[in-house]
Amino acid sequence: MPSISAIQWKRRGTQLIFLWFLGEFSYYGMFRCPFAVPYVSCANCPVVQCPGRKLWLSFWLLLLCSTILFGRAFCGYACPGGMISQVLGKAALVRGRMKGLVDRLLGIGKYVAALACLYVLFPMHNPRWAIPIRTGEFFQSTTLTFEHANSFWLVRTWFVVGALALGIMIPHFWCRYLCPTGGILDVLKRFSLLRYFKTEACTDCNECRSICEIETRPEEANCTNCAACHEICPVSAIEFGWKKRKIPKKEKEVKVAAGGRSGYA
Repeated sequence: MPSISAIQWKRRGTQLIFLWFLGEFSYYGMFRCPFAVPYVSCANCPVVQCPGRKLWLSFWLLLLCSTILFGRAFCGYACPGGMISQVLGKAALVRGRMKGLVDRLLGIGKYVAALACLYVLFPMHNPRWAIPIRTGEFFQSTTLTFEHANSFWLVRTWFVVGALALGIMIPHFWCRYLCPTGGILDVLKRFSLLRYFKTEACTDCNECRSICEIETRPEEANCTNCAACHEICPVSAIEFGWKKRKIPKKEKEVKVAAGGRSGYA
């Protein structure tokens, strides 16, 4: 087992810092938010104890900036849910088996979840599925929220908890297959400025996939730019930075031919 590189120690430190800032906000969104889609209607939320009333706008601006710069890096460096999945994944019982057609079919789930959230958020105007609880102690208020929530809220909440718990069977099950935020970021990351990517020297040995906690490869679905694979590549075919557009071979031949003709003119 390779030793943990310096950047991985820094990533763990970053995760702990963001757990400190976002942990309570994440908890409230999961177990106290009365809205169908949490974390987005915080300005109108009557649960006054929730730190999201102050954090939500900064959170979404941070997420937007990190996506533009580093793609889906938020999932691997800052998301409390991603950190929980990472911890559970250390004991995962089924490793390296979710690939090929099964992996691709399950991967559609996060895009379906993202579309469902967008539908509930905009056409349905993000309805309340639970009665806002503004009194009581921290955990007592959570119990009261469960007692005064409708069936939709309960199904949504236990669905997310169950998917996270499945991470002890399949590494990062929630993040890879069902997280709606992850689905949106996976679409947007192709436009990011900086990323880890495979060069033409790649031999498809899949050493990067074997070391990856999410069992993927640079630039591919679910890659969070965690950098775990950067130093493991036996042919140094993984780089970080701005990836220039790859010119197809036929296009290169046309340009070379055109340059030759212009030289003889």
